[in-house]
Amino acid sequence: SPQGLTARMTEPYVEGPDGEKDWVAYSTMTDEDAIAFAKMAIDSNHQLLCHCNGDAAADQLLRVYEAARDASDNPEKMALRPVMIHAQLLGRDQLPEVRRLGVIPSFFVAHVYHWGDIHVKNFGWERASQISPTKTALENNVVFDFHQDSPVIPPNMMETLWCAVCRRTKDGKALGENQHLTPWEALQAITKNAAYALFEEGEKGTLAPGKRADLVV
Repeated sequence: SPQGLTARMTEPYVEGPDGEKDWVAYSTMTDEDAIAFAKMAIDSNHQLLCHCNGDAAADQLLRVYEAARDASDNPEKMALRPVMIHAQLLGRDQLPEVRRLGVIPSFFVAHVYHWGDIHVKNFGWERASQISPTKTALENNVVFDFHQDSPVIPPNMMETLWCAVCRRTKDGKALGENQHLTPWEALQAITKNAAYALFEEGEKGTLAPGKRADLVV
């Protein structure tokens, strides 16, 4: 986690857990192991949903997933919709590659409120302000959804929608005003896009004849 100083980064944190000035944290898997795991999923026609925190971790996931997909003989391999779970620190410059590979970021956008002030301390204002770069993802035609990582925080999707729209920290700072979504854009992330990310767009996510109509007014 970025607040725990363990999200793998390209550029160092402001300070490591023991005061290090070159702390970038670490990966939990080698490329070789990650490629083998991803290929096993692709070969067996399974969607890969992968915990991924830090821009260096995102680089690794994009790199190894493409390598595993290229090595697989599964004829359905292009349609598996891999999901990058968390993706708080996915770089704006990485979004074209995310789009090219068909990866779906599932942003833990409520981090803006719950840990935004800590991220400013750990990364500095400029990097912290761009966590969960939702507006840039939208501009790059990247499909994304939101989650709460419960029980880390309660499964309150309306709070998450508020976080994506207002981007306020607990101290009341506006964190990343260029990444604000409109209420409609955020609503699509938790309905239409969420259904698509789990191959459930045929039964939910939008209002259409024959689909489930679970409404909250």
